[in-house]
Amino acid sequence: NLWENLDSEVLDYHWDNRNKFEKDYHYLNTFYEKILKNISIKMNSLHQVNLSNRYWRILLGPWLALFIQSVFDRWEMIRLAINSNEKLQSNIISESELLWTSYDYSDFKKLAMESDGWNNFIYSKIIELHHEKIYINKIDSNNLSSRIINSNNKSLKIFFFKLYQSIVNLINSNKSSLIISSYLNLIDDISLSFRLFQLPLFINVQTTKQHSPNRDQRGWELDLETSSSFEKFIIKLIPNQIPSIYLEGYNYLNKKVKKLNWPKSPRSIFTSNSIHEDDMFKHYAGINDNVPLVIGQHGGNYGISKLVHREDHELSICDKYISWGWTDSSFKSKIYPLGQLNSRSIKKSNSKKTKLLIVTCVVPRYSYLMNSISISSQWLSYFKNQIEFVKKLDESISNKTTVRLYRQDYGWGQEAMWREELPTLNYDRGFSNIETLHNETKLYVATYNSTTYLETFRLNIPTVMFWDTNHWENRDTVKPLFEELKRVKIFHDSPESASKHINEIWDDVEGWWASSEVTEVINKFNESVNRNNKNISSDLSKILK
Repeated sequence: NLWENLDSEVLDYHWDNRNKFEKDYHYLNTFYEKILKNISIKMNSLHQVNLSNRYWRILLGPWLALFIQSVFDRWEMIRLAINSNEKLQSNIISESELLWTSYDYSDFKKLAMESDGWNNFIYSKIIELHHEKIYINKIDSNNLSSRIINSNNKSLKIFFFKLYQSIVNLINSNKSSLIISSYLNLIDDISLSFRLFQLPLFINVQTTKQHSPNRDQRGWELDLETSSSFEKFIIKLIPNQIPSIYLEGYNYLNKKVKKLNWPKSPRSIFTSNSIHEDDMFKHYAGINDNVPLVIGQHGGNYGISKLVHREDHELSICDKYISWGWTDSSFKSKIYPLGQLNSRSIKKSNSKKTKLLIVTCVVPRYSYLMNSISISSQWLSYFKNQIEFVKKLDESISNKTTVRLYRQDYGWGQEAMWREELPTLNYDRGFSNIETLHNETKLYVATYNSTTYLETFRLNIPTVMFWDTNHWENRDTVKPLFEELKRVKIFHDSPESASKHINEIWDDVEGWWASSEVTEVINKFNESVNRNNKNISSDLSKILK
């Protein structure tokens, strides 16, 4: 309602053209490689170290890729605005260059994905570069811009966990494997460590100090040939945008990791969830350059979606990769298709399974890492499809329907949007235990290409999937699998088709799901990309040994 009364025009999103999206993906990856090579040399010089390009790829790479891809998206939208031939003007807030310098990767990710302030800053910088085509009105900040910083968690639970880890680090050998954020369930996590004759660390609860950016340490530039105004813009931005943990806080980071007393000469290093956001772990993994780095899959679109930047990054730095069942001919010697790492089970319940459960997603308003998903404003199309789907369900089914909202809203106001369209529907805000909902679920509806339906397939919960294949594109290797899913009416590429099928089978969901035709397709799919491995900790221990 805030927008309805504005005399405004919204430009088409540039990545609605998915050919452009794929072309941009490959271009930005090539540009990323050029910068990474150059920035590795610069960081070595600034810190007076001689660390490998692989080390800087592990430590800096996730931030650099996110930075380049995010800024390019903003750049392209300003370019489209300028090309619209309208008389353009813009208000720009005058603020410090270092106000929006992040502290570490996690801080930067939050700024890029969620912060109106950081995105306003980047858009303003791009607009200033095109001042000859846009009339600019500078506004004094007057405290309009602010940085919200998350304070460190100082709970009693964290205190005891840190104490436990200190004891573990004293007991475990300096030649133990470093296993952290494994994505295994609790029992398998403990079992894996015991099989290696060590105690489990579980997750890294240590936090780093926030170092303020210092202008005196940022008066450098990268010596890199550029081929476009965008590339020149990025090169100019990097010295003031690189997170302070990699510059002002680098010596502190090095000392902090040494104090953790992690194994000095680890036999191997294994993680599934720490390779992107945990700067302490990344530094440790990077400096142990000769130690095998094993990375486990931690997302359902890995090996399935056409473009997954995190998968590309992880395969570029690891020695061995643990997939949930898929392989890739380009990395055949690296990938172990062991099966789902975080296996769940359904607890027996006396309650009758009568409900339709729809699990939904939300993506940030601002694009971040490039993946084959709905991006930015494309989420509005995704939301429209969900509403159309529910409205076409028989009333007897919609009365028994629960919509599980995504626990992060990213500023969309998803619950209000849903309630405006369907006020009488039952909503779960995404914080309840999913296993509890599984126990009540007669039929599960997956609405996006990620982990959720892989779990229900493995748990043998009747499942229907639908999404827009123009946004959620699959790679060629799995297209035959999805054609089979479509043939037996598990997968649908429109909300109308999915709702029509559910209306037809509702009275005998189990009969449809247990049919030999459906069972055969599910088994084939699971064997290809979604294996169930009851010996996961045993098999992993052999690899880590």
